[in-house]
Amino acid sequence: MSDQPLTEGEIDLALSDLPGWSHANDRLERTWTFPGHLQALAAATGVGLLSERRDHHADLTVNYDKLRVSVTSHSAGNKVSAKDTDLARAVSELLG
Repeated sequence: MSDQPLTEGEIDLALSDLPGWSHANDRLERTWTFPGHLQALAAATGVGLLSERRDHHADLTVNYDKLRVSVTSHSAGNKVSAKDTDLARAVSELLG
């Protein structure tokens, strides 16, 4: 998968297929809300394992019952690349 940064148009096209995700500050982000803290932590662990298998790691923030997932590609100069849209799609499949 390419480490080249995506254009704004390519990012917009990818986001049309990624409900709930947004693009700001050269990152893709989405927040999920869970019934409680333990479920948010379990989801964070699942995303961490998924990221590790792909060798492309998301930034995760847990605030009680919320999990924010944020991705960017360091190898693309801290811009959004196809690696990020691919990981966002996989995280959405995992978390619903």
